[in-house]
Amino acid sequence: RADRAFDYIIIGGGTAGCPLAATLSQKFSVLLLERGGVPFSNANVSFLQNFHLTLADISETSASQFFSSTDGVLNSRARVLGGGTSINAGFYTRASRRDMT
Repeated sequence: RADRAFDYIIIGGGTAGCPLAATLSQKFSVLLLERGGVPFSNANVSFLQNFHLTLADISETSASQFFSSTDGVLNSRARVLGGGTSINAGFYTRASRRDMT
């Protein structure tokens, strides 16, 4: 209904928005708004081997949205339910033994 009122409106269904909405909805009426889609229907997001494709995809159905920060740094942000964790990754390199002695 268009005239329905909510106690809380949460913008963003990411790793903070979804748990907050779930917690608040136990005692209050909550509207959770997310402009992106469900990440699991997008094969680029669902499979780690396609992670680089997710970041390079700038189509309307992409899980990521490119933007430029105020200081001109190019970056991407999530546009899916689940937020940035859906398009996040970590990289590490082990040091060789000779570097530790």
